[in-house]
Amino acid sequence: MTNKLNENKISSSKMLSKGIGFASALTILALSFNGLAFADCEPDGAYGQICTYTKEFEIDKQVRFVGDDDWKDKIVGVKEGQKFEFKVSIKNNGEVDVDSMKMIDFLPDEIERISGDELVEYWENFESGERKNFVFEAKVRDVEYDKKNFEKCVVNKAEAYYSDNEIGSATAVVCYGDSQPKELPKTGPIDNGLLGILGLVSTGLGLSLKSLLKRAK
Repeated sequence: MTNKLNENKISSSKMLSKGIGFASALTILALSFNGLAFADCEPDGAYGQICTYTKEFEIDKQVRFVGDDDWKDKIVGVKEGQKFEFKVSIKNNGEVDVDSMKMIDFLPDEIERISGDELVEYWENFESGERKNFVFEAKVRDVEYDKKNFEKCVVNKAEAYYSDNEIGSATAVVCYGDSQPKELPKTGPIDNGLLGILGLVSTGLGLSLKSLLKRAK
């Protein structure tokens, strides 16, 4: 499930309200001879320009069965031992490259990772416009299928961080269960054959009663 840009854009008002403690707009000193161009630059006398730029990130999380082509926000009907994949996608939509990036995947207790990327990943030099994908294989723990006739859905959440400050999160859903009972319930409906016999008995009793009434008259 994608967390859109307008939800993940770091703005000063949003960050202050969350108490993160760093400004969304980073002010730098750019010397005039280096030819760098930033948004919202202002002259700074003999020192060149003071420029302000924003950082924007997009995070998406999806899931699919192993062997499928299409990624989805949710998969259902996962059987015991059946494998599936999670993908966490993070894009730098800001104006500048950044470092100190981190992704954490909070895998539910009901699901175990099998292979692929780790649940915690770090990286540097995240270029403007670049997208980073993390994919790992998983399955529902076998113990979850010890129950009978059940259905359950769990939510897998991933969070992205820049300089140890959360910049967004996204989720994917996995549903599994054993919705088909493997034996008839002990207090279930009466067998159709037995119902037929009871019907014949009741009909016979009715005919006998009618015969007795006719004799009495």
